[in-house]
Amino acid sequence: MFFNRPKPVSNTMNYLADGTEVRGSIKSEGSLRVDGKVYGNVDVKGDLEIATTGAIEGAEVCANNIVSQGTIKAQIQATGKVTLTSTAKVEGDVVASAIDIAAGAGFVGHLVTKDNKLLPAKSVQPQLPGNIHPKQPPETTTRNLRNWEDKKNYLALRL
Repeated sequence: MFFNRPKPVSNTMNYLADGTEVRGSIKSEGSLRVDGKVYGNVDVKGDLEIATTGAIEGAEVCANNIVSQGTIKAQIQATGKVTLTSTAKVEGDVVASAIDIAAGAGFVGHLVTKDNKLLPAKSVQPQLPGNIHPKQPPETTTRNLRNWEDKKNYLALRL
């Protein structure tokens, strides 16, 4: 009879050509390459590629893997990897399993990698060269001194 099987992700590649402008959301079961401009949300089950002439401006961009050579002004969520090439410009937070940012890419936002646990912080002791040791706090403090003259002399010696 009828089974409740999940639909396989379509391997269809959709293409938004240079010079094309879309105002509104795009949703696709396949992959998408953007050479034009999108003003709205993009939700792609496959991979998303933004060419150098491509731009997306909206609230959210979701895809499996995202490779950007162009401009994105949106929150980015990827189940896989986000790659920003040297020509990419991104304004928005990025949440992905892996993130690769090339030298020269512009990025303003926060990066969050999923499925990666933070390592506990270690207590770090400063390492000084040779026999130099960190300065130990003095046993005498100004509170231990009885009069103003002793305090003034003590402070003069400390400086």
